[in-house]
Amino acid sequence: MTDIDVVGGIYRERCAFPYWDQLYGSAGRAAVALSGHVDVIRLHGALSESEVRTAQAVFADIDLTLSARERPIAFEYLHSLSVPKISPEPIPRVSMPAVSGDVIVKFGMLEADPRVSGVHVVYDPQSAFDPIAFSSSGSTATHLAIIANRSEILSLARAQSVDEAVRTMFSSEKAEVVVVKDGINGATVYERERSSHVPAYLTQNVFSIGSGDVFVAAFALSWAIHGMTPASSAEFASRSTADYVESRLPAFKSMASEPTPRSPVAKSGGNIYLAGPFRELGQRMMIDDAREQLKGLGMSVFSPIHDIGPGTADVVVKQDLAAIQQCDAVFAILNGSSPGTVFEVGYARALGKPVFCVAQNMRDVDLKLPRGSDAYLHEDYVSALFQIAWRT
Repeated sequence: MTDIDVVGGIYRERCAFPYWDQLYGSAGRAAVALSGHVDVIRLHGALSESEVRTAQAVFADIDLTLSARERPIAFEYLHSLSVPKISPEPIPRVSMPAVSGDVIVKFGMLEADPRVSGVHVVYDPQSAFDPIAFSSSGSTATHLAIIANRSEILSLARAQSVDEAVRTMFSSEKAEVVVVKDGINGATVYERERSSHVPAYLTQNVFSIGSGDVFVAAFALSWAIHGMTPASSAEFASRSTADYVESRLPAFKSMASEPTPRSPVAKSGGNIYLAGPFRELGQRMMIDDAREQLKGLGMSVFSPIHDIGPGTADVVVKQDLAAIQQCDAVFAILNGSSPGTVFEVGYARALGKPVFCVAQNMRDVDLKLPRGSDAYLHEDYVSALFQIAWRT
């Protein structure tokens, strides 16, 4: 019989685009993902009285060990890449009992830092700004794997480079394995005597909320329960994460089944022309957000309103067209009331430039030119961002 203890936050998650409203959080999602793969799953977290009934339904096949907190904790996202608003503020602290077991997955959480003691422990600090060291609560592990993204590991070790941070985790935390995730660039698996790289994989859709939780759960299943190597476990975790971000289902295939055929991806970089209307407040906010998201995904961005500003047609149009000629690809936010954006799409396609469009609530007639010129169309904003980021 196999069993696992999952320790961490159980939170309400709400997203506007695409719509999402679930009681998961990191620990909750990981526990659900492990269902069907492990005989006994014990989920340790904190909930308010009003959340317990929902939790009992969501985690029906999971053993719940719950501490009481005063109020629900919720994460509100505009889209799945946005910085969430977290309520309430400040987060009241909660006292949670220590957890011991053979296999433990521990996530950093907002309201507590419970002590854990296990043979195989996988730890994800879950905070890019103020991560807490695994040992800070007195937690111990015979075999410890730390999984964190690049900013988390640098902050956790107070280091200037990833290599320095990993050495610190080996020495101060006595980690046996450190997995550093780097978004589209995949992940690097560090062991004391070797390191290996695991790619991220291509998907048609991208829903990024909770993707790291599924990665951790899949890695723990492979490494701590099935005894696979860290590199093989990270490969299984990366493929499982791709299945999740495409489907939004917190589940993964059996390790014995054939993986979904997928191509590895990497950041394409390059110079992107950002096309879209910006004359209204909502339109300008969308352009501002797209500019920052594209930069965050490794691209440089030319945005007419930011880099040229408003002006007369004889000045602005010539500069816009010159920028399209020089760009590597176009990211277009389509709006039926913006014929200028459709013109930019057509001009770019006539030059043979790849064009990636966000097309929400558009009439078919307004999509004739983009569709007919083989521009890439997607209704989901974040998915379109990733498609241009890993274009080939």
